[in-house]
Amino acid sequence: MSQNESLEKLQKTRRENEEAYLKVKAFLDGFRARGQLNPRDDEFLVLMEFVIKGFKNHGNDIITAFENQVKFNQTITEMQTKITELEKQINRLQTTLDRMYQDR
Repeated sequence: MSQNESLEKLQKTRRENEEAYLKVKAFLDGFRARGQLNPRDDEFLVLMEFVIKGFKNHGNDIITAFENQVKFNQTITEMQTKITELEKQINRLQTTLDRMYQDR
């Protein structure tokens, strides 16, 4: 899987997680809007919202870490490519300098 595909998949997962969170939040808000909750039920809903939001945030943190890893790998790969190109150029320069000194 290419790095761009990996980033797209992570972004898709983030969107799906956000949609799932919004659905659950709407469900909990619907319970609250009915107005038939006693204080204990309301406290339970607050706890559920806290837990669900924690899962969402934790999931986002994991996705962000994976995105950063993919970007880091991409940067390292680009640097390795540049280093390889620089090594080739240095070798060509060395060869050119060697020929110049031999021709002297």
